[in-house]
Amino acid sequence: MAAERGFTGLVKLIIDQSRTSPSYNGLMGRTALHAAVLCNDEAMTNKILEWKPDLTKEVDKNGWSPLHYAAERGCDLKIVELLLNKSEKSVPYLRSKDGKKTALHIAYFHHHTEIVEKILSHSPGCREQVDDKGNNIFHFAMMKKGDDDFKPSNYVNKWLDSRGLLNEKNAQGNTPIHLLSLNQISDSWFVWNEKVDKKAYNNQDLTAYDIILRADISEKKENIQVAFEYVMTESHSSVREKETKRRERKKERKEYISQLQKQGETHLIVSALITTVTFAAGFTLPGGYKEDDGQAILSKKAAFRAFVVTDTIAMVSSLCAVLLHFFMTMRQRGEYLEKHLLWAFNLTMVGMGAMAIAFATGSYAVLPHSSGLSFLTCILCSCFFLSIAVEYCLFWRGTISEFIIKIIHKILLASERKEKKMQTRR
Repeated sequence: MAAERGFTGLVKLIIDQSRTSPSYNGLMGRTALHAAVLCNDEAMTNKILEWKPDLTKEVDKNGWSPLHYAAERGCDLKIVELLLNKSEKSVPYLRSKDGKKTALHIAYFHHHTEIVEKILSHSPGCREQVDDKGNNIFHFAMMKKGDDDFKPSNYVNKWLDSRGLLNEKNAQGNTPIHLLSLNQISDSWFVWNEKVDKKAYNNQDLTAYDIILRADISEKKENIQVAFEYVMTESHSSVREKETKRRERKKERKEYISQLQKQGETHLIVSALITTVTFAAGFTLPGGYKEDDGQAILSKKAAFRAFVVTDTIAMVSSLCAVLLHFFMTMRQRGEYLEKHLLWAFNLTMVGMGAMAIAFATGSYAVLPHSSGLSFLTCILCSCFFLSIAVEYCLFWRGTISEFIIKIIHKILLASERKEKKMQTRR
């Protein structure tokens, strides 16, 4: 308990003052040395090792030794040195129950380079060990995604300069360079290494180059693909042409994204204007308010109710469009911008049409019905709304026509089925 909570002085007191050997086992089968390593406490670790150095080979219920946890947590190098120097030679070779992983495997997976160097300098033979799926240390180095600063080529040193480790296959037939393509780890130097076999096939008859070609489009994919193409058998001139085309596509994509963002800014102004106008109209209702209870004077008229409904529709739809434009500022992918810009455009068109109807119904509610002015206002607003509808239909002419054709086709099929049922009954 003292070791788990980092009470170094209390740990020393218990060890020095106890007449009999105190218990060192805790929850999950961990010892006091496990706890000291998890606290990353060098003084406590040293004291426990002076007391019982054999604790380095004690494992918890998962088969993890203190060295496993030091490799996972990236503990201080002095703690790793203490665990290695005061342990038996077999400790770096201990394998966990969950996957048969050594401390070196774990250090490679988490990219703790200095700990890897320490373990290899102490026990270089453990580099040959694999887990229960046949993954060696280079496989583990390629498994972790998202670490852009990590370069597997940094591990190709005096301890690992071996063609067998670089090209060893796991249970799926994947070599380390296959995992480099699967997890899109950008390291051109590893791909260009002459000892790495780029032509190796896995159990699915795929090379690492085949895997990166089938991956989703991303900047990392393009960089890895270019690195592969430079070392393939094709001429350097064709590679340069591909690289030139890739840069042109990248430039065009950036220009297209910039154009979408500019269109979004223009649409945002329109949406914000509709939101402002309709929001203000909701508090300056046509006809005014009653003095006694503050309710709208024209609340019982159908035209006034239509005004309230359409004004609300215009405000909500334009507000949703503003929200979509706000989300667009936080993304840079073209597909995302296209989708949100299209939805925002549709909502803005709905808001614009609803605003026109709200103006017409509001004017009709307050103007005398016998005067031609109210009918003229309704006709002009109706013309504007129809023009919006026509333009919108022309914009979606392909989709709308396909939708209408599908509806007609379904109606015809339904009628044919009814006729067949009637004939069978007869």
